[in-house]
Amino acid sequence: MITVGFAPAWRFKEETDHGNRRLRDVERARVVHGAAVRRPGRLKTAALALALIVLVAPAAFAQTYTVEIRPTLNDLDVKIEPVATTSMLVVRLTNNMDHRVRCRLRFDASPQTPHRSSLNIDPGRTEQSVFRAQRKWFAVVVEVNCEARP
Repeated sequence: MITVGFAPAWRFKEETDHGNRRLRDVERARVVHGAAVRRPGRLKTAALALALIVLVAPAAFAQTYTVEIRPTLNDLDVKIEPVATTSMLVVRLTNNMDHRVRCRLRFDASPQTPHRSSLNIDPGRTEQSVFRAQRKWFAVVVEVNCEARP
């Protein structure tokens, strides 16, 4: 078959095909079945990179802030223990007296709105108040006012 300016259709298809159908089938099988040809160190490198991200990311995105406690204990034996985590502040109050104590807490962490809570603590017991972050904190001021309860 002789043509001028164009290759015959059957010859053109053979020259350009080069097994593309076979390659498409192999590619489809690799995607569908996960039968990719793996290089020896690639999976190990990916696992190492993922482990590094998991270990470093919380430290990079962790919220750091200062906690200032302003106690007004009225001569009561109350132990105040702040426990700061990334997304919340826990204040533990321990009553070391022989009678009941009521403590009022006021949390101020600008730009978040102030939060108030009140705890009645039995003798020898430890109670805790939790203040959760709704925005990013830089400093938290906790005012603790305790008084004896009859």
